[in-house]
Amino acid sequence: MLRMHRGDELAAEVLWARLAARLTAYARVLLPSGYASSAEDVVQGVFVKVLRMRRGQLRRVEDGAAYLFRVTRNEAVNAGRGELRERARRRAVEARGEGALEREEVRRVLGAIEGLVYEQREVILLRYIGGLTNGQVAEALGVNRNTVASRARLGMEKLRDELGVELGVDTGEVRDG
Repeated sequence: MLRMHRGDELAAEVLWARLAARLTAYARVLLPSGYASSAEDVVQGVFVKVLRMRRGQLRRVEDGAAYLFRVTRNEAVNAGRGELRERARRRAVEARGEGALEREEVRRVLGAIEGLVYEQREVILLRYIGGLTNGQVAEALGVNRNTVASRARLGMEKLRDELGVELGVDTGEVRDG
């Protein structure tokens, strides 16, 4: 892991070849049913996490394989919790109907949001559902405000096209179009 962390591509490939399949299988078991396909993302996240660690932390790791399995477990459990919260949130939104919007309209809006690329979806959700300012979104994501504004603009354009309505970008209002 230390060699991979230093940029040794061969070490990274060897580590991946030895452990990725086993880590992915382990993550699949830990994720809620219906979300097993997220296991590969979890494992990639584990390797990224190792690359982001400080060398001092890595030097204290006694058993690299055991450590990677522990990190995979933590990441899979966290991802699973997030997936279950999202599933519960969707059920609540569908059951409530969100005021004037009918259930089918809510499903349509959620489907359109899900159809956005991840970066745009993340900004749209933080900005218009979470109520954060562009500055707060930029800080939360570790990007600059211009990037946030661009992602929000592109995401809203795609939502307008998909839903066939005019969406007020500044207020979050929906106007029939």
